[in-house]
Amino acid sequence: MVSYNNDSFSKLQELVERAGGCAVMDGGLATQLEFHGANLHDPLWSALCLISMPELIYKVHWDYLEAGAEILVTASYQGERRVMVGGRRRQLSSEA
Repeated sequence: MVSYNNDSFSKLQELVERAGGCAVMDGGLATQLEFHGANLHDPLWSALCLISMPELIYKVHWDYLEAGAEILVTASYQGERRVMVGGRRRQLSSEA
């Protein structure tokens, strides 16, 4: 069962209503990160950029806002602690 935070859902609903019933989301975050040189061939995927290239995350989101996006998607689900710890362990063992 999916649960929603009523306050967050209400804010999203307000945004869509203010936009005339449709809000513009950003595009493919990973595609733009790769376009700008990020290597996403890692179990952490785009979450690796949150650690190693936060300025690139900022730039890509800013570009989407300038292009008219009203909703940004973080794509940070790979940043979940269990995945981050496991990914860091693999990175350290491959460097040894």
